[in-house]
Amino acid sequence: MSALSPAALLLLLLTTTHAALAHFLLGRSWRQIPIFWVTAAAGCLIATLIGWRFPLDLPAPAGVPMLEASLLAWILLIVVSRLRL
Repeated sequence: MSALSPAALLLLLLTTTHAALAHFLLGRSWRQIPIFWVTAAAGCLIATLIGWRFPLDLPAPAGVPMLEASLLAWILLIVVSRLRL
């Protein structure tokens, strides 16, 4: 049995935190929770995979750009919350 890498664990925690907070602030029904989680995961993964970085000297624990991943996740979460799902 293999353990999760630090980057994967950090992305999982970041995704879950953003999805839960978005559902608390923007959600209207229980069926939106998995939609918010997938959307937050997509935002975090896209920002990490393309290596999106601001020209600031910010730390990136385990190679994960925390600010950029969070920003893209929230942009996508706001877009998805405005859809009538």
